[in-house]
Amino acid sequence: MQKSIKKNRWSRKKIITCSIIGAIVVAAAVTGFTLTKNNALKSSSAGAQRTTKVTKGNIEVSISGSGTITSANTSDLMSNVEGKIIKAYFKEGDTVKEGDLLYEIDDNDAQLNIQKIENSISQAKLSSGSNDKKYDSLVITAPFDGRVTDIQAEKGESVNSGKSLFTITDTSKLTISVPFSKSDVQEIKVGQKVQINLQQQFDTIEGVVTEIADNTYTASNGGIVKNVEVTVTNPGTLTDSSTASVSLTTAKGAEITSQDVGIFSYANKKTVQAATSGEFSAVNIKENQYVKKDDVLIKIDNDDLQVTTKTNDLKMQDLQNQLSAAKKTLEDYKVYAPFDGTISSITAEQGDSLERGGALLSIRDFNQMQFTISVDELDISKVEVGQDVSVTVDALTETTADPLSGKVIYKAMEGASSNGVATYDVTIKINETENLLAGMNANATITLDKAENALVLPLEAVSQRGSKSFVWVKSSSSGGNQQAQTGEGKGGSREASGSSDNAKKPDAGTGEDSKNTQKQNNGNSEGTEKMPTVFSQNQEYYANAEMVSVEVGLTSDTYIEIKSGLSEGDEVILPPLVESSNGESSEQKSSGGFNMGGMSGGMSGGMPSGGGGMPGGGGGMPSGDRTSSGSRNR
Repeated sequence: MQKSIKKNRWSRKKIITCSIIGAIVVAAAVTGFTLTKNNALKSSSAGAQRTTKVTKGNIEVSISGSGTITSANTSDLMSNVEGKIIKAYFKEGDTVKEGDLLYEIDDNDAQLNIQKIENSISQAKLSSGSNDKKYDSLVITAPFDGRVTDIQAEKGESVNSGKSLFTITDTSKLTISVPFSKSDVQEIKVGQKVQINLQQQFDTIEGVVTEIADNTYTASNGGIVKNVEVTVTNPGTLTDSSTASVSLTTAKGAEITSQDVGIFSYANKKTVQAATSGEFSAVNIKENQYVKKDDVLIKIDNDDLQVTTKTNDLKMQDLQNQLSAAKKTLEDYKVYAPFDGTISSITAEQGDSLERGGALLSIRDFNQMQFTISVDELDISKVEVGQDVSVTVDALTETTADPLSGKVIYKAMEGASSNGVATYDVTIKINETENLLAGMNANATITLDKAENALVLPLEAVSQRGSKSFVWVKSSSSGGNQQAQTGEGKGGSREASGSSDNAKKPDAGTGEDSKNTQKQNNGNSEGTEKMPTVFSQNQEYYANAEMVSVEVGLTSDTYIEIKSGLSEGDEVILPPLVESSNGESSEQKSSGGFNMGGMSGGMSGGMPSGGGGMPGGGGGMPSGDRTSSGSRNR
């Protein structure tokens, strides 16, 4: 029994010991694998140095987008009236000119309606005519120049129709009627000058014959006579009680005289009466006052008459408006082409009965084509009406090499928001319309900025730290691994580094070289730029290199303009490629690498000589993307 227990104890100890040994073996295997993988990565990162050269070329920044081509002028005509189409003059596909008659619709009902309204207007005029005269008579004016007498009006008093209000007399002219013998009258003509023999003044003045009576009568002396009226200008002494005779010399030289004297009367004398009843609201005259024609003399108030007149006026105005509307509607029974174009479709034919709002036909002006793109809110401020546009059409492959020209004709002032991003419609008119059809897809490129014959580099060659941009320039200098120092060259700040072939490769994280590397990356001594992390991790890759500060300009998705700091032909080091254990290569990015944001596009042309492989470009751009492109001169 004891032996058996010992065996069991020994067996448990043996099992525990074997388990510990197995765990140690597994851990060692995992550690070996990890070290092998890390060594593979380090080996890949120390691969061949990739370089490129500064070249000259063209680079531009643009906005691009796509849209469906439509006619700039479109019209879907509808009927504004009801009726039967009695004439249709065109068919689908026909071209029309502005003002061409397209349809005639039966307008008999419209004509009858106009006649009915015109009759109502005539009736309203008849019924309101007498009332209008009474209303106008509420304001009494002077019928002519003269002196006012016999005033019978006082403000506030009531007045009845027909009451005499005042007498007005023009004392400047008088008339006198005298008899001439029938035989003498034959020698007298209207307009003939005569002599007026004033009885009281024993004086003679000149007058003019203004009327010869048609009828004859027997004078007191038994002779047959006719009255002749003479008008005279008052010398100031005549009144309507003065008397005179008239004499004249005939064309034969004989002198004839009136058979009797006559009494003067004023040529213009009138007693003005009230034409309506009411109350005097104003009396603007005094006895013997001299007034001018059309002077306002008396005003009468009559509320009932005023209300009636206003009601009649409103009724007449309403009828006139109805007539105008009816005549305007009559015009809608003939349908005309609104502009030059082509009939793209027809809905209504001759003989069809129409309802108001019924579709007739569609007209499109295919000589003026346009399309609309959506532009991001970040770029819309750069778009202006009138900007030139480069246009390609998917269905017309020749436009890829030879784009059509266009122009921005509309920019929306209000955008449409989706998922927190606003876009704005921009409409572009295409200048060349040959072979274009409505519905084709068009692509627009609006150039915002461009630089020609500029120094350019691949975008990956430039690193950005804060507000500064840097590149690594290949140098012919050699020497041991040293602390980077700044120096001036080609207009930019340079930092030099290098290692000789006999120099010891720094051991990451230990030793004096590691301290020097840390000093290069973190030192704050004056005139020394902090080394980027990618350099400290790849000192062998960046051997014999200078870090140069550059001024950059326009950028595309793959290229960047160098405004200063480098010269054409300078050889620039590109970031190293890191190969993972599965064989895939990727570019090792420098912390603080140049950030392009959301800009897309490219620079045409191949890579600069001496450069390594470039990653492939992205796919197609969405409508309204901002694009930068360029071409390089070799």
